[in-house]
Amino acid sequence: MSNHPQSLMDLACPQGVERIDSITAGYQAYQVLRAALELGLFDWLAENGPGCREEITTALKLNGMFTRSFLQALVDLGFLTCKGEKYRLTELARDFLVRRSPCYQGDLFLSTARPDSWWNNFKDTLTVIKPPEQDFDAVPTPDFIKALAQRSLRGELQAVTRSIVAWEGFRGARTLLDLGGGHGFYAIALCQVNPNLRAVVFDKPHIIACTREFIRQYGLEDRVIVQGGDACSEEWGGGYDIVLISHLLYKYRKELAAFIGKAFTALKPGGLLACNHWFCAPGCGSEGDGLRELDRSIHSFGHPLCHMEEFNNLLATTGFSLWQLLDVPSAYGMAKLHLAVKKGLASTKAMMPGSCSACC
Repeated sequence: MSNHPQSLMDLACPQGVERIDSITAGYQAYQVLRAALELGLFDWLAENGPGCREEITTALKLNGMFTRSFLQALVDLGFLTCKGEKYRLTELARDFLVRRSPCYQGDLFLSTARPDSWWNNFKDTLTVIKPPEQDFDAVPTPDFIKALAQRSLRGELQAVTRSIVAWEGFRGARTLLDLGGGHGFYAIALCQVNPNLRAVVFDKPHIIACTREFIRQYGLEDRVIVQGGDACSEEWGGGYDIVLISHLLYKYRKELAAFIGKAFTALKPGGLLACNHWFCAPGCGSEGDGLRELDRSIHSFGHPLCHMEEFNNLLATTGFSLWQLLDVPSAYGMAKLHLAVKKGLASTKAMMPGSCSACC
């Protein structure tokens, strides 16, 4: 092997560098859309109608040197059109990037780049052995709750609530507990369908101001209330017709039996428990989409629940009869919705599902 330096003039660049460029371009596109959201561009156009470059520059206090290329980038990305030197929102932008849209996704999009996001300093995320110790009222943040709310609107909330509405006891239901409900969208949606239903959204005390704002937006302050507390150590109340637990149990995997037992106690006889969670694939292997698997692992810190068969057995030994087990599409693949009816007395032999060394 020669020790002479490579001749730069004769160096042939290997094929495939465009893949690296495309990743860089994706990062740049993220920053363009992030800036547009944080500057309020889409809301301004929705409020004021089409605007020319000079109007937008003045309204948003931009450096005019960058405005043309900034707006053209948004045209190229499909969020704006330009006709007669006037920039307009596309349908895509109106649906997802205008704050007053019912399907607004801006907070979810921005959440990836927030200082507390696990995607920031991702190298550090990969080397963390266990979640850092945080004060009880430090997480989740209101921004995180808003992002969760917007993600749920992509079909998961609709699928879960329609399945609950299909339960034969739903029309006669009068009380609902949404445990760890955060944004309260599940409780809001079900109360919209059943005018006689009243709901309690139970979450950490520092979350409930955000929850109340969502409830106010949907005009349900008289039927949906919030309760602050620690779901692990405090009682949840009783006499509920429905208890809903969605994507809460990952951090309580060692206390699953206690949680399911408390849900049993909180329900009336014949009441419905609705549990919506991700479970690991058979063998705890990947489902084939590495980035989505990473994102899901981050949000459940390491892994979904394991051993669905043992979870089903836990429901049965606690005193529930499994009515339906459904696949629910979510942003991270299929979740499993357990719909179980309270029957008989709670068992003292309820066993906690185990965990596997591959993922826990």
